[in-house]
Amino acid sequence: MADGEIDLRAGFAALGRDAFIARLHAETPLARNAEGLWVASRFDDVRAILLDHRRFSSSAMQGGGLSVPFPLLTDDPPRHTVLRALLAKAFTPAAMEGMRPAIERMAGDLADAVPRGEEVDIVARLTSPLPVAVIAGMMGVPAARTADFRRWSNAILGIQSSGAFASERIGTLMELRGYFAELAAERRAAPGADLVSALTRVSDTAERLSDDQIVGFCILLMVAGNETTTNLLGNLLNRLADSPDEWARLRAEPSLIEGAVEESLRIDSPAQMVIRRATEDVEIGGRTIRAGDMVMVYLASANRDPGRWDGPSSFELAREVGRHVAFGQGVHTCIGAPLARLEANAAMQALVARFATLGRGAARGQRLGMGLLYGFRSLPVVLG
Repeated sequence: MADGEIDLRAGFAALGRDAFIARLHAETPLARNAEGLWVASRFDDVRAILLDHRRFSSSAMQGGGLSVPFPLLTDDPPRHTVLRALLAKAFTPAAMEGMRPAIERMAGDLADAVPRGEEVDIVARLTSPLPVAVIAGMMGVPAARTADFRRWSNAILGIQSSGAFASERIGTLMELRGYFAELAAERRAAPGADLVSALTRVSDTAERLSDDQIVGFCILLMVAGNETTTNLLGNLLNRLADSPDEWARLRAEPSLIEGAVEESLRIDSPAQMVIRRATEDVEIGGRTIRAGDMVMVYLASANRDPGRWDGPSSFELAREVGRHVAFGQGVHTCIGAPLARLEANAAMQALVARFATLGRGAARGQRLGMGLLYGFRSLPVVLG
């Protein structure tokens, strides 16, 4: 990686994620690949880019590895501000507190259903069903359809089973678009208190979303509402499966769970990166990024910056919680971050209250096979 040049694919393949991130920090924290894509990996550089929405546009996310453009993710202020306001009331601290009893009850019911002493895929049993049920309820989706959410989410993100065909994925995408179009039409005719109904209303600035825009919003809510928490919990349980002493410590001191969740977000960021496009020449980290240049804002690397954290690649249960960027920063900070934290804390509280031990199953866990998200498709564990 001499002279600030980088080969992302080869670096990952040769070194693995953790070693590759360490090498970035040591050798070239602001690099560029042969195609001209900048890679910002240092915490201060990443934070500066995320906070500067005027000079680093989110419209670049339309080509950032997503199968479809998503509202909010691909919009900049002032439009972003208007669109975010349509959903903001559902994610206020007061709204989250109102949801807490129901989420804790769901987490407890799912934990109760986990067989003691048997190998189970904790993704299928808990880390996926909990956030799927929560976001489906917030959207006003009937419980009978929540089983489709995970399948639809996988299709949108291109996370397929090994034998899936492109035609199968296209059919699934058409199915989910058709379902959300029907749901939007129903809510326009008879609005309720759910998120989809909120999207059908005219905002305070007279913004009215088209049916296609509402479908895009629904897809964003479905994906973000389950993938973040599913991957956060899977990553945390994966770490704890190799640390029986830390599991015992969480059982003895449940107040540490909040910090454990934040440490998991830092060291194993569920969203690994975002893409931005420079709208004018900008100097970052001593180098000039030219107008039109694309920048991979490497959240996962920023969260392991040795200039900010001691031993950044080690998981420390009681590490003092610092300001990581797992949920972004600035106007594009993830609107659902409070919900993901609430769900993760509820799930962990339920598990440590019921099970004295956590260990690995005989089968290997299966990681997601794409660079944008970091988590597990399956994670066999034994809780006893």
